[in-house]
Order: sequence, then structure tokens, then C-alpha cells
Amino acid sequence: MGKVIGKDLEFWWDGVEVPIISENLSVQFDTNENTDSATPGTGKDYDVLKAARTFQIEANLYESDGAEIATGTLTEGVRYRVTAGTITEGANTYTLGMIFESDGTGTASASNKVKPLGSKVNGKSMSLNFNSAVIPVTDIEFNLKYDELDSTDSSTVGDSKETEVSRADRETKITGIVRDTVADLLNTNPVARNTSLQFSPTVKIDGQMIPIAKNVVDAVKDVAKIDYSFKWIGLPTETNLGLPAGVVKPFKIILKRGATQNKEYLGNAVITAKSAKSNINSSATINYTLSINGELTENAAN
Repeated sequence: MGKVIGKDLEFWWDGVEVPIISENLSVQFDTNENTDSATPGTGKDYDVLKAARTFQIEANLYESDGAEIATGTLTEGVRYRVTAGTITEGANTYTLGMIFESDGTGTASASNKVKPLGSKVNGKSMSLNFNSAVIPVTDIEFNLKYDELDSTDSSTVGDSKETEVSRADRETKITGIVRDTVADLLNTNPVARNTSLQFSPTVKIDGQMIPIAKNVVDAVKDVAKIDYSFKWIGLPTETNLGLPAGVVKPFKIILKRGATQNKEYLGNAVITAKSAKSNINSSATINYTLSINGELTENAAN
């Protein structure tokens, strides 16, 4: 009986392994107090009802995977994702959807294919184009949060709740350095403008934003900075911005692999919120909030 350590953590979404930094699973049952005159002494009675099961995922933001490889020997030290069949390297077998770092002995074929894992998005690649003007920034943040509807009824399986999502609120926050000859983006009567918010040239959001708030800070020992908040109008277009929100997909959280059964949690979930952030001096990250729909299966490793 071994203790679980984080280096063995895996997260799978819709049959594909996704690199993550951490996960946080939470289960909370609703309770109903039904104390009456039959309850002895000073105690209370409770019924335990349905459970809300949610989890949080923190991950680095990645570029999309490279072109699929269907022939030839894999390159040592390169990280791949299996896209068809299996790849065998020594005693290790990597199955469909798995991420692995090649030792240079694996071979791709027409039935055993891989894609090079995309690179992590670096903050130096970010940019903002607002109203056809390039806006210098030091930090960007994109937040999406769906309205959540409790759709639990008598057809809901097991002791879990079900969640439907409706419309989403999309907001962006940016920080920039104040320029003396440049007018603020927000002054009076703001209007929506065409916008391309880029974490990198291929990881971006395009649509229309309207500025709604600003905050200017100037200190004698620092450069003057300005923070803006924007709302996205209508439905912007996301390109490669992590996992899709608002759709129910199968998931699996593996804490530790076993011989034939893992220490794991699996079921179906919907991403109800996600937040991507980048700073000029760091890698970009993305956080997800997921609501589990229906039963959660919990297994212990053997």
C-alpha cells in the first residue's frame, strides 16, 4: 500500500491525455434537517440528498500538437501524443491518447501514429490589437463563465446532481504601462471595437470587446501602470484556447496506475468556467472549473 505522489498524476479529457499542473476534486452532499419529536435529547436528524461533484484543473497553456507522424523512427527526447494504435519502446507500451517522451526506439506506422506535443505558450508571444491599433501590455487575462442550471431530476443516475449550461460571460483584463502621448482606451461613452487578443499568434480570441473599467496607478519608485477591464460582445472566436467549455465529455483523473486497475476517478463532466492568463515574464496558464454530471466512479489501484 503506497502513498500517492503528484508525479504520477494524469488527466484525460474525451479520450486524450492533457498535461496539467494540478487537480482539486470536491464532493459536497446536500443535507436536509428533519428533526422532530422522535429525535432524542438535544440531537438533530438529517437526510443526505444529492451531491455536487466538481473539480478544478490548473494547466500550462499549449500550442496545438504538431503534424501527425505515420512512418519512421521517433526522435529521442521529443514528447509525443499517440493518435492511433500503440507505440512500444522497450518495456513501455503507450496506448491511444497517451503522452510520452521517446527514447528514440519507437516506430510510427500507418496503424501506429503520433503527433509531437505542442510547445508551452510563453508570455513574450502575447499581443492585443484593439480597434486596429496594437496595444502594448504586460499582462493579459481571459475569463469565461457559463450560467449554470441545476437540471437534476428523477432520471438523474445515482446520488449526483446534473448541470446544464446556458449563456457565458466573457471578460478580459489587461495591464499596460502608461504612455504620456497616448490617450486612454476608456474615457467617455465607450463602444465595442474589433479585437484580437493573442496569447500567441495561433492561440487567440477574436471578436468585439467594449472597455468597462480602468485603474491607473503611479508610484514614485515604479513606472505608471493602467489596468483595463473589457466585456466581449456576442460570441467571439476561440482558436486553440485549451479545452472547449460548455460541452459534456468523458474524463478520467488518474492518481496512480496499478497493474490492471488504477487509483482514479472517472465520469462525465462539463467545463463551466475557464481562465487563461499570461505575463510578459512567465509562461501562460489556464484554469478550468468542471461540474461532474451523473455518477462518479472511484477506483482503487491493484
